[in-house]
Amino acid sequence: GGGGKKAGIVIGAVAIVAALGVGAYFVLGSGGGTGGLEDDGAHKLTTPATVLGEYKLAGEGNESSDSDTAKDMEKSGVKNGTAIVGQWSTADFGGYDPQDPSTLPDRAELLTAKGMTMVGGYGEIAEPQTVLDKFFANIQEKVEESSTGDTGGMQNAELVGDPEEVEIDGAVAKCQSTKSTNALTKKESTDWFCAWADHSTVAMVSPGDNNGTGVGKDTAVDLTTKLREQIRVKA
Repeated sequence: GGGGKKAGIVIGAVAIVAALGVGAYFVLGSGGGTGGLEDDGAHKLTTPATVLGEYKLAGEGNESSDSDTAKDMEKSGVKNGTAIVGQWSTADFGGYDPQDPSTLPDRAELLTAKGMTMVGGYGEIAEPQTVLDKFFANIQEKVEESSTGDTGGMQNAELVGDPEEVEIDGAVAKCQSTKSTNALTKKESTDWFCAWADHSTVAMVSPGDNNGTGVGKDTAVDLTTKLREQIRVKA
């Protein structure tokens, strides 16, 4: 309902995140080879109550390992997969009830808040590069499908350019920018998001804020790298 959409506004998620169930990301696409990435053993992703010192988990992190999700993930190269979503914000969501929009933090707090959304999964990944390429192919498809609607507080979202390879230690990674209109401020901004894949985890990280300046590529890479270090733990 409307409450869920409002939560997205706050958290500043790229449109795709709020638009879909997680399983939708893990469907078949085309991809390349492994890129010779070292396997550092089985890891899983978690949704801690606090990340990067100031971001607090909004609501609860969602995990899904039901048969449909696992099947979708297996198609794209993640065996025995569990899908996971987490949203963190510097605004206080302690009393927030998604069914009751009046429990949202007040507008002044939301306007200065920063947020981060993570959509990903973990399992056994033989070819991280292939999984990453498929992930981006799906993201492109979903953004195109949702571009006309108001999803997660972002309106008229569109991808800009092509995904660009970036360096994140121990993973293959790419970032891309989106242009959209913030439903809270009505300002248009360009924001970068990143995704990584390794031999046991794959995730997209979408930082955002409501100040209208947009999240630059270097900032997105930095936040993604730090978040990965904090949420990726030995299985």
